[in-house]
Amino acid sequence: MSIIVQRSFRVASADQTQFERMSAQELWPAVLQFGAKMVAYGTWAFGGRADEVTTHTAYESFDHWLATKENEDLRLASAERGDLVRTASARIIDVNDDASHLDVTPRDPDAPAVDPPPTFGRGSVISERTYDLSEGAAAEFTRLSQEHIWPWLEQQGARLVAYGHDPLGPSQEMITLFAFRSMSDWHRLSRPSTKLAPSPQVVEAWTHRDSLIRRHHGRLLLVGTDFGALL
Repeated sequence: MSIIVQRSFRVASADQTQFERMSAQELWPAVLQFGAKMVAYGTWAFGGRADEVTTHTAYESFDHWLATKENEDLRLASAERGDLVRTASARIIDVNDDASHLDVTPRDPDAPAVDPPPTFGRGSVISERTYDLSEGAAAEFTRLSQEHIWPWLEQQGARLVAYGHDPLGPSQEMITLFAFRSMSDWHRLSRPSTKLAPSPQVVEAWTHRDSLIRRHHGRLLLVGTDFGALL
């Protein structure tokens, strides 16, 4: 099972440009050498801390993550950047590999690096949504999302980054990370309005999926880097 490690760092606003530069030029390329990928970086909008930046790094497994943490080259690549960090915290998202396509696998650091992750680049947004589902509804929620809702969103220009759950959170909660080219696109695509001419199947699937959700909440990551393969 793939995982995403979501790391949040307290970094003074004046140091965040340097933090991103050191990450994009030194650490994240080094991570690619080991078959892992930093797939989303930025700050949280609308009430997020001004001195907090967050990364999302994907690994093939928990063991893959531990192996990179223990590697001396990666520790050296992150050491100077660490001097800018006041405090740090992390959480893990277990990824549904059938729905997400992160393409991460452990590799020898002497082998060619894996391809950088796709990105809409600086100024785009990642919508993180957490859904508290009714008992036994996860399979149907996933099916409706995979067969109807996510394909429709991708037809409109959005992109699924990952789907999964926090193994330390409630078992009925599911998490999506969805990328949009702009905040305006995210807001426009929040519902399948008639202006967007969705098919009746999409509208029905969206309505049915809504009925499976007891509560939900979300936040927006303002992407603050062009690291990756720009789309």
